[in-house]
Amino acid sequence: MAVHDGTRGDGDGNGNGRGWLPVRIAGIADNRPARIYLAVCAALVLWVVLDATVVPHEDASMAVVWPVAATAPTSLLALAVPLPDGPVGAVLLLGLVSLAAVVNAGVFSAVLRRFRARAAHA
Repeated sequence: MAVHDGTRGDGDGNGNGRGWLPVRIAGIADNRPARIYLAVCAALVLWVVLDATVVPHEDASMAVVWPVAATAPTSLLALAVPLPDGPVGAVLLLGLVSLAAVVNAGVFSAVLRRFRARAAHA
């Protein structure tokens, strides 16, 4: 069993920094822009949830537009899925928007890795 020595890494001394992430999702948030994007999307989803549960509205709130716009174009595919009305549909929509944010962050990471690899070879 590896003991964590306080350095970055997975505790075995190799310092790869991926010890706390499962290997399958390590490529999604392996750089700062992807992490910032995921944090912004999470904040927007949290804002929508708080807006829907805490703030009384006479009419429908348009707060969900912001997370959908932030996760476009992937979230636009989620809008094509027919969702039920009511709270179940809202939870499903926010789940699909969250999944779209993860997919977009993975694309950001892949593009950034490609650019860094080209810059290293040039």
